[in-house]
Amino acid sequence: MNGLPRRVALNSRVLQSMRRAQSTTIVYASNPRSENESNGNNGLSKRWHGNHHHHDENVTRVPVSFIKSGNIINTEGREGESLLQTAHRYPDDVALEGACEGVCACSTCHVILSEEFYEDLLDKQGDLSEEEEDMLDMAYALTSTSRLACQIKVTPDIAGQEIRVPNATRNFYVDGHVPKPH
Repeated sequence: MNGLPRRVALNSRVLQSMRRAQSTTIVYASNPRSENESNGNNGLSKRWHGNHHHHDENVTRVPVSFIKSGNIINTEGREGESLLQTAHRYPDDVALEGACEGVCACSTCHVILSEEFYEDLLDKQGDLSEEEEDMLDMAYALTSTSRLACQIKVTPDIAGQEIRVPNATRNFYVDGHVPKPH
């Protein structure tokens, strides 16, 4: 194997494979479980990396309104993606951080919903996962209707709802770091 010890050669092949996989576009992954086997993640994969913007022109567009610092920011979500993915297409306007890149490992995509919208989401998309509840415990300005945007699936049902973005976040990664989608 090119004169390298077997272990080094295998590790090299694994790294090459991982590099090829990183360049692969993953839009989002629906939960392979049936609707009756909900595991609390609302059908969204907790893992999405890379170019996570859905480019399919046939996808239903959903109007999504974010409110930040009193300003209403009208955006357009794509059915099936997360609210965080929608916000990341409007980085200069919405500026919703998402330090963990949408894997439910931080609270920087914390948003606040109206009571009615919160209850409606629970009915239609299921209860919060234990992971989301744990991350929300660290959120800045936590309310009884707080959610993580990476765990809310964009569906036509959310059209017309207003999503409030808190004025600050608690980023334990590094103060002031705002990750850019890649």
